[in-house]
Amino acid sequence: MKPDVAARLKDLTRQTGTEDLLRVDYPNPRFHISLKHAIIAAIALVVLGAGWVFYQQQSAPPGVSSLLSESASVGSAANSEVMNTEPASSEIVVSVVGHVAKPGLVTLQEGQRVADALGAAEVFPDADLTALNLAQILNDGTQINVFPIGQAPPPGTARSGGSDPAGTGLISLNSASIAELVTLPGVGEKTAQAIIDYRDANGGYKAIDELLGVKGIGQAKFEQIKPAVSL
Repeated sequence: MKPDVAARLKDLTRQTGTEDLLRVDYPNPRFHISLKHAIIAAIALVVLGAGWVFYQQQSAPPGVSSLLSESASVGSAANSEVMNTEPASSEIVVSVVGHVAKPGLVTLQEGQRVADALGAAEVFPDADLTALNLAQILNDGTQINVFPIGQAPPPGTARSGGSDPAGTGLISLNSASIAELVTLPGVGEKTAQAIIDYRDANGGYKAIDELLGVKGIGQAKFEQIKPAVSL
């Protein structure tokens, strides 16, 4: 005998009278927000967030690039101040006389050479420049005599100064200063100082040949200097 399926289903879905006991009444929510209010609140939050980010950017410390830029500006300003406060190079005054267009005193910067003085004095085209050491560094108070070609006197005869009171034109080894000694052919400041050091260490020169004992003076240079010096 086949079971009655329809009757069985009807029996299973029959109410038992306990359904009302299972019903739950949920309380009404205390807070209710509409869709319109939710959209307004979301917009307000976005605006507040953007304002907070902007405030943080404005109040944040400067970045590395800004610091480097400011440092470079400060360094540049400091360097400018240092450069402005540095004293100018010392000036010297020398005398250029003889075969030049503008004889007289010439103001130069310390460390300049005979060639610079001759350029300022405008030597004539036929001046005998071979008689002068154009590379010689000048000292304050130096006098440069310029002669036409063929008229330059022998070395030493055109020189004068405090070390030559007799007017012989020779440089005295026992009294000449560095400024006077550097006018000798082939003598720079170091050699001039060596000549003076030898003089001080030995109580003066007894003979001109003693120059061969000075550091930096060999036989060839001695032969150049010998005609221009005296004791």
